[in-house]
Amino acid sequence: MKTNEIFVSNQGIYRENALNEVEKYSDYAGLSHKERIHIRILAEELLGMVEAIAGNFSADFWIEDNSECCQIHLKARVMMNTKVRDAFIDASTKKKKAPKGIMGKLRNLFEDYWMGVQEEMSHSKGYSYYDYVGFGLGATDMIDMSDMWSLSRYKNAVKNDNLENWDELEKSIIANLADDVTVGVKGGNVEMVITRKWRK
Repeated sequence: MKTNEIFVSNQGIYRENALNEVEKYSDYAGLSHKERIHIRILAEELLGMVEAIAGNFSADFWIEDNSECCQIHLKARVMMNTKVRDAFIDASTKKKKAPKGIMGKLRNLFEDYWMGVQEEMSHSKGYSYYDYVGFGLGATDMIDMSDMWSLSRYKNAVKNDNLENWDELEKSIIANLADDVTVGVKGGNVEMVITRKWRK
């Protein structure tokens, strides 16, 4: 099933509508109390990231599921206006420090895909592209996106090679509750998808 698509923004507009849609979905899907809480927490993490994005940002939020998993989606049109994009880069570069935590890194990654400047990531934000984007970049069978980053592949890549990043993953709510998080561009839109498999 697929829920209604809810318009959300970094001004907090319709956040409650989105969370109400999560509750309606949980009721309709007949989720257990524990699973209901986990889906709600993942949705809150995603909406919290939305509110931390710089500039004038809005996107569509919805949930889809099948017999194997539940997926929480966030989709926004890639920014193509060069003047607006350059102003955003300038403002975000002055405003932001190095990202903290997995959600901070995911926010910066999503922003860069949204601006359509993946190649400028390491220059615009002052963090290493390879640190968390280079790991696991590639295609996936779940959704057809180009240049897609995957948290599950990132986990596998840093498990034995980067103890600091692995420790960060172990402390992350989203990394512990989600089976995967993907970020990529498809058809002029940037989309983040949080996947949680059903527990038996």
